[in-house]
Amino acid sequence: MFIEIFLKYFVLFYLISAVTFGQAIDNDITIELGQTNFPIEWPFTISIIIPNSDSRPSVLFPDIPGFTKKGTSASVTPSEIGGKTITNQVITQNYQARAPGRFRIPPFSIEVNDETVQSEGTIVVVRPSGVASGPVTSTAVTLAIPSSGAAFLSLRASKATLYAGEDVALTLSFFIADNYPYRLQFRALDKQLQTITKKIRPANAWEESVGITELNPVPVLVGGKKFREYRLYQSVFFPLANRTLQLPAVTLWMEKERPIIGPPSAKPETITFTSKPITIAVRPLPAHPLRGRVPVGTFRLEENLERQRVRVGQSIRYTFTVTGEGNIATLPAPATLNDTTAVDIFPPKERHTIENNGTQVTGRKLFTYFIVPHQDGSIPLVNRFQWIYFNPHTARYDTLRPRAQLQVGGKGAGLLANATVQAALSGTTGEVVPATTGNSLYSGIEAIDSTQQSMSVPALIRSIANVLIVIMLLGVIFVFFKK
Repeated sequence: MFIEIFLKYFVLFYLISAVTFGQAIDNDITIELGQTNFPIEWPFTISIIIPNSDSRPSVLFPDIPGFTKKGTSASVTPSEIGGKTITNQVITQNYQARAPGRFRIPPFSIEVNDETVQSEGTIVVVRPSGVASGPVTSTAVTLAIPSSGAAFLSLRASKATLYAGEDVALTLSFFIADNYPYRLQFRALDKQLQTITKKIRPANAWEESVGITELNPVPVLVGGKKFREYRLYQSVFFPLANRTLQLPAVTLWMEKERPIIGPPSAKPETITFTSKPITIAVRPLPAHPLRGRVPVGTFRLEENLERQRVRVGQSIRYTFTVTGEGNIATLPAPATLNDTTAVDIFPPKERHTIENNGTQVTGRKLFTYFIVPHQDGSIPLVNRFQWIYFNPHTARYDTLRPRAQLQVGGKGAGLLANATVQAALSGTTGEVVPATTGNSLYSGIEAIDSTQQSMSVPALIRSIANVLIVIMLLGVIFVFFKK
């Protein structure tokens, strides 16, 4: 009696563990190194890929001898696994080489979400520039040095005038001259930035923020003088209404310690730096029946048809991809025209990828459709889809239309019918196609042997391993109780 109860609970526990193991998703955080042979103008990158993460963690990237950190960028890639949407985070640190040469990056580790990720390092070859092979000079920044002195706080926008829905980048930086005679220290910076960002965030605007986790000075030239720039806040906004953005002046306080040269001061004193207010004019879009309901940006169309020729009643996958610069996350699906006499078009599955470098937001959004034709012949998709947007550079509305044509029927089409039906029934296509009225969708179904089932090789190996483990455990238990 005892043995039977034990075996029942043991088998139940093992089955639950096996199911959990079989459905587990790979959540390993990985490090990806950029190109290792490049000219000096190009940056070297280290990326952290964090699967199944909705929040952006703080990541401390290593310092590389011979390179200067040039800021971080982040991208978000949603994907669908097992019917659930998984958000993957990619955080990239850019490094700028100070001079050409051959550099060895030793093995290093990065801590992410209390998990340590290891990298074996690599060898990086930085080639001289085609124009000049000298060391990297400071980046020139167009700013007016205030009369207050050689250290100042600056809030600047990438554009002074823009259309509603167009992007504008805001950057808050602290500049200090190389010859500034005092040492300055940031104090309670996180708390100060929370107050500052609440004031400068535009109301009624979509924000794509860049997480700044390290205060690394970047050499810049301001008015021909050498400064170090500390970027405190960087984000891209998309105003949703045609209202002028009034960004107020903000204040940052720091501690001024002893002079770099000269006698030390009695004690540190508090010193404040105040930025100048900014006004950004937001213009309404030109008159149009869809004004205010179309995306704003520069976009282009990339399309993909699963295959060129199908049979009546067969389903085919068509991908309509919008790529470019703009508010990628909110891009709507293309409009489908009401002409359903020749084809059925089912609602799309959406997936997007976003890259934000602090000054612009780029990426792509994919809309995957299933199309089922009803008649033979050539069916152009140009009359089935259209995607209207406003281009702020040309100040005109434009429309993306497909160029693909679907060839239905003809030679070779019948050879694909049974394979398509079998793939749909076995689930190998990865999509479920809703049934429609009519018999054309079931063409060739009478030729399918329902006793033949497809088997995934990994699933077969996993099942065999599970059976062997159960047999071994049962053998151990039998020997134990027999003794």
